[in-house]
Amino acid sequence: MDTLISPVTLLPVNLVHIVYLAVCLLGLLLVSGNERISSVRILLSLVALLMTFNLLEETGISRNLHMVTPALLLGFGPVFYWFCNQLVYNKAPSVRQLALHLSPILLTLPFTQWLQIVIALGSISQIIYLSFAINLIQRYHRVVKQTSSNAPDISIHWMTGIIAMLLVMMLQDLVRLNLQPFLAPEWLQRWYFINISIYTGLISYLIIMVVRQPQLFNQFSEFEYLNKTPQPEKTTTDTEAHSLFQEVDKIIRDRQLYRQSRLSLRDLSTETGIQEKTLSWIINQGSQKNFSEYINQLRVDAAAIEFATNQSGNLLDVAYAVGFGSKSTFNSAFKKQTGMTPSQFCKKIAEQNALQSAES
Repeated sequence: MDTLISPVTLLPVNLVHIVYLAVCLLGLLLVSGNERISSVRILLSLVALLMTFNLLEETGISRNLHMVTPALLLGFGPVFYWFCNQLVYNKAPSVRQLALHLSPILLTLPFTQWLQIVIALGSISQIIYLSFAINLIQRYHRVVKQTSSNAPDISIHWMTGIIAMLLVMMLQDLVRLNLQPFLAPEWLQRWYFINISIYTGLISYLIIMVVRQPQLFNQFSEFEYLNKTPQPEKTTTDTEAHSLFQEVDKIIRDRQLYRQSRLSLRDLSTETGIQEKTLSWIINQGSQKNFSEYINQLRVDAAAIEFATNQSGNLLDVAYAVGFGSKSTFNSAFKKQTGMTPSQFCKKIAEQNALQSAES
C-alpha cells in the first residue's frame, strides 16, 4: 500500500529554520502588549511567514505549490523601515502605507520561477530601505543629544548595529547569488547555513533589545528642526553667544537644574526664557558640547565633589542624586570625563587622604 505521506528529510539548515521560526513566535508573545513598538509584530510575523514557506519549500512538502518565499523577501525592507520609523516618530504605519510598500510582494509573486532575479530584487529593495532606516536612526540620535539630558538612556544605537549588519548580509547575499554557477553545491549549502544562522542571531538580538529598551524619545517630530546644527540668530555674535552661555550656565549651576533626571531643552528654555533653537546654539557654542554632554558633565562634576567630601556615600545613590537615570550611563559618563570609573576615583581619593594623614 502506498504511503499517504512521503517521508521528510530535515537537513541541518532546516533545523535552523525551525529555530528561527520559534524565535519569531516567542518574540511575538514577548512584545504582544507593547503598542509603542507594535510595528515589530508586523516584522516578526513576516519573518515567521517567510521561514514557514522556506521550510515547506526546501523540505519538499509544498513541492506542488507555487513558490512564495522569493516574493516575501520584497516585504522585509519596508516592514523593517516602518518599525524604525515607529521607534523614532512614535507612530505606527497606516494600512494604506503598508499596502503601498508591500505591493511588490503581490506584483512579483507570479514570477518567482525566475528565482535569482526576484531574490536579487528583494536584496536591492532591502538595501534601499535599510539605508533609509539607518539615516533615520542617525537623525534621531542627533536630535536626542540636542534636547534631552538622558540621551544615553533613550538611545537606540543597537539598531544602528543591527542595520549595519543586515546591510553587510544583503551585500554578501548578492555576491553569493552571482557566484552560484561557479561554486560546488556543498559550498553553497554551507554558505546558506551560515547566513540563516546569522539572521537567527540578529532577530534574537533585536527581540532582546526591544524588550529591554527602557524608554524612547517621544518628541522627535517636535524637535526635528534641530537635526541640523542649530544656527545663530543673525543679530547674535559669537561673543554675545559666550556671554549668554555664561548666564545660562550660572542659572543651571545656581538652581542645580542638572539634578533633574530628565531635564530637557524645553525645561531649560522655560527656566531661562530663551527660545529652544537659540538655547541649543548657545550651549553648543559656549560649551563646545551638545545639550546632553554638557548637562552630564555638570553631573559628573557634582558627583566627583560628592565623592571627595563624603567617601562613605553609596555610588548609586550619588549617581541618582546628581541626575543620572541609570548606573550604566553614570559609569560611562564618569569614565569618559575623568578617565576612571567611579570606584577607581573613590579609591584614588581614599589613597590620597590616607597619604596626607600619614604625612601630617
